[in-house]
Amino acid sequence: MQDFAYLFRDSVAAWLQGRGDSRFQRYGRHYRSDRQTASSPEEFDLERSNVRFAQRFGSGRRQFVAVSKSKAFGALATFLILLWGGAALLSSVGATQPVAVAAVLAVVFVALRAKNFRARGQKR
Repeated sequence: MQDFAYLFRDSVAAWLQGRGDSRFQRYGRHYRSDRQTASSPEEFDLERSNVRFAQRFGSGRRQFVAVSKSKAFGALATFLILLWGGAALLSSVGATQPVAVAAVLAVVFVALRAKNFRARGQKR
């Protein structure tokens, strides 16, 4: 195994100056923007910048929680659960009573078409 420790300092310096090390693009953009907003190089505080970065981007878990609380995710989850349950119910009931299932599906289809037709009529 080779020791590449002598390259570390140059790699970090190149990365912080924006020359090619693309492993941490988000942090690099954050670092450079914080560095530019500081009025002088002495005023820039790396520790505060890192704390702001951690607060801003946090962990992926927080992002998942935010997505899972959204209305769109709730609607999609409800739709998928109802779709799965309806498919399971229709297949089991349809095997024993196909005429009743066909009648229910026809009524649902007509009701959806009527609702769609009324909504289009009110838009005009």
